[in-house]
Amino acid sequence: MHRKALFFAATAATAALVLSGCTATQPKSADGDPVTITFWNSYTGPDRTVVEKIVEDFNESQDDVSVDMTIQPFDVYSQKLLPAMSAGEGPTIAALDASQFPQYAELGVISPIDDFYDSGAIDPDTLPQASLDATTLDGEIYGSPMIATNTMLYWNKDLFAAAGIDGPPATMEEMAEDAVALTKYQEGAETTNTYGIAIPDREATSSWGVLLWADGGGFVSDDKTESIFASKESVATMTKWNDLIQKQHISPVGLNGVDGDSLFGAGRAAMLMNGPWASAAFEEAGINFGVAPTPEGSDGQFAAAVSSNMHLAADATDAERQGTYDFFAFWNSKEASTYYAVETGFPPTRTDVTVEDLAANPTSQAFQDSGNGKFYLGGLTQYANIDSNIVVPTLQRVTNNEGTVEDLLKDASDQINSELAQ
Repeated sequence: MHRKALFFAATAATAALVLSGCTATQPKSADGDPVTITFWNSYTGPDRTVVEKIVEDFNESQDDVSVDMTIQPFDVYSQKLLPAMSAGEGPTIAALDASQFPQYAELGVISPIDDFYDSGAIDPDTLPQASLDATTLDGEIYGSPMIATNTMLYWNKDLFAAAGIDGPPATMEEMAEDAVALTKYQEGAETTNTYGIAIPDREATSSWGVLLWADGGGFVSDDKTESIFASKESVATMTKWNDLIQKQHISPVGLNGVDGDSLFGAGRAAMLMNGPWASAAFEEAGINFGVAPTPEGSDGQFAAAVSSNMHLAADATDAERQGTYDFFAFWNSKEASTYYAVETGFPPTRTDVTVEDLAANPTSQAFQDSGNGKFYLGGLTQYANIDSNIVVPTLQRVTNNEGTVEDLLKDASDQINSELAQ
């Protein structure tokens, strides 16, 4: 803790100097007092203290803006945020996943912030292009990066060594072969079996998306106009991995994200595709693990992209807008970005942070070079309905053998097309 305090004292001073040079007007309220910015998010995990530290240091770095942050559990936050913002009772700043923001933008409750990037407060070329793209709608940018990462393949080094496998798979074919070799399955011993890989079907980053994309399949076309869930590539890929699950028992059926993490953390799954947030729990559990890029398929190498961004309320006052922009620039300063990465294992939100800057955290170093990220159902205002009511139930029907893969994906694809047509 002492090391963090010393490090961030320097960070705060540096960022304050940067901000003082790029702010055209001081964001005072109408009566001349410091402006208060409310900030809601759902960062209840291990990185909570890091987020709190950055906010605290921003507040201490200057006298014009005070950020009042409220952190809520994700389910509470998701249910509360949109109604509050629609009623004009929400926060000045809301953190949203890339999949959520289009709905908020379409409803007009968050504001474009192109003027922030035009002001020179921060150089957009130093930010991940994927994050900017993920918050762009109809040519306007709506967000400032908070975190940005891709999933990688966690692999249990001890289980691999025991199976005589030298290292992680580089291709999807190798991953399929390794998953079979690593599985130790006995009927009726579900609480003690060891699985080659854990493949969640819900409440997790999209492992099925990674598998489909690698071999030319997916859920919707890149231009978001039609479903490709029933394409021959999607059907072939889904059939291949479902057969491995059913016949070779490489993964349990019906896992959610927590289940997958728990299996890997107990040493009972040899592989798992996930993000950097999982690493701390695996280290605490004593798992001897490595991380590697997700394997390459016949159509390329893809990972599930994850981007959480900060968004400005559409009803913010001019003073609140300026104060928000000061905070956005502080969060995405090189010093703050490096601090967050080193303390959490996430890759930095800036492209000019070097591998050497991250030497204190090898996980962060690894995730900085995680491959070709792709957003699951990215940019769709119908995301929630397509995910919860079409894709997830279809994955569960497939893995529970409730019909042929071809028929189930065709039915789901028709439903997705109906949603896209609205």
